[in-house]
Amino acid sequence: MPFEIADVSITVWSLLSPTYVTLKPHEALIKRFLGNDLKVRFLTTQAAVQALAQPDQAFPLEWRVGATPPAQANQSINQCLEALALYLRGQDKRKYHDMLDEANTKGDSLFTDARNNTPAQFVAQKCTYYYQGAYMSGDQFAVGAALRHDLTSQLILFYAAADETAAKRLVKFYGTSCGVKAARLLPVLVTDAKAACETCRLVVDARINKSALPPFTDAALAFLAGVAKGAKLCPVGGATTDVAASVLNGDGKGSIAQWDNVDPNANRYWAYRLDKFLGLKGVVKGQSYVIVWTRFSGKDGGAHPELDDSWTGLGQVCHQLLKKGRNVIVVGRPRTNRDLNAKLTTHLNKLDQDAGAVSRDNLQVWGEYWKLDNGNPNQKIIGPNRAAEYAIFLRMKSAEWNCKLVHLGMRSGAMDAAALLGMRTRFIEDAGNQQIARTTKWTGATNTNRLYQRIPVAELPTWSARGHEENLAVKRGYLPTDLAMIVASVEAAFT
Repeated sequence: MPFEIADVSITVWSLLSPTYVTLKPHEALIKRFLGNDLKVRFLTTQAAVQALAQPDQAFPLEWRVGATPPAQANQSINQCLEALALYLRGQDKRKYHDMLDEANTKGDSLFTDARNNTPAQFVAQKCTYYYQGAYMSGDQFAVGAALRHDLTSQLILFYAAADETAAKRLVKFYGTSCGVKAARLLPVLVTDAKAACETCRLVVDARINKSALPPFTDAALAFLAGVAKGAKLCPVGGATTDVAASVLNGDGKGSIAQWDNVDPNANRYWAYRLDKFLGLKGVVKGQSYVIVWTRFSGKDGGAHPELDDSWTGLGQVCHQLLKKGRNVIVVGRPRTNRDLNAKLTTHLNKLDQDAGAVSRDNLQVWGEYWKLDNGNPNQKIIGPNRAAEYAIFLRMKSAEWNCKLVHLGMRSGAMDAAALLGMRTRFIEDAGNQQIARTTKWTGATNTNRLYQRIPVAELPTWSARGHEENLAVKRGYLPTDLAMIVASVEAAFT
């Protein structure tokens, strides 16, 4: 609806006319009315100028928003804009909840439909097949980007009965955000998903070496003998290879993974809810923040327990960043039955005693921010899948908030997501680890990729990473030189 004076609609071109020259100083405010489902009408140009010059003060006008009948009222310009914002948020709220409902419905039906694929027929094509265990949740981001990048690629997803919920979550992400159809997915129920992935690895080796295939002790894996000649069978590391080049070739600014249903900035309701959250947390527009991701999944049975955080090491990193004056937001899931805030506070207090006190004014502990206090997903902010947990940070990076972010954490697939969404990311790993070939795919051999870099420490901070069982005589935490390297890498990432 237009911005009107008498019966004349005012446009940006109208402001160039001598008739409306007095409106020109208020062009930016008038533009907020144009192209929206809002009508504001004044009797005279003078009345419009007065109202625009004093947007908080009520003046006589005729207005309507949406399909409501026109009404004569004393309203301020700001009241009209607030009514418009509320109306538009209401429309986008419906879109937002439709997106959530559609994701859940499609996710369930996609899994069911994909289960109907016949394994022998599924692997008969000459294409790229990635294989993944449902326990590899962090790898969904590289896999999802690869599936979206190569529309002929397909995924074999192994899951044990206890992992079915996790498998469905992965399928939902691949379907609703990466555009993958059921024909490209093969969920396979196995006795042990980790063992199934190991069998796949042996199959790959046998195909490369042209040797005998391994025995299939789980009958559900027998179809692997029929993978088409010329087809490429590869683990999630192959997905990394296929998408990492995009990160390396990027400008260090824009999003690499063009996932759907992840960016909140095009939906006014989603953005509004995130703005409320950020406001309550005290996030300041235009500031720089280090997002410190905790990792304790290995201690709870996940992959690579040696890459878990230690509380000592986590405390050291936060303590040093705070000493540098950095704003620090600690996020992630603590180990089962641990309180992230309480444990971190204990270690920070100890470091205060040993290394000098630092202020906590710049520290926020969000933990599992994507959940409500009762442990349920907070659907007002996180969107339809795990990738949308990064929506909060995409909002912080938006033009409205203009925050600078650097994500920091132990090496994990979850770190890939931040980089794929165009956020500067620094991950910690031991300098001589056996998976260095995987990480150099992202960082480049010289580790100079501005978007995604590794921090190769001499020693990881946990007992298990150093080859010890839990033993109080063995020191935990980072070496002083490694701690300095971590902080220096973060500092450089903001330049």
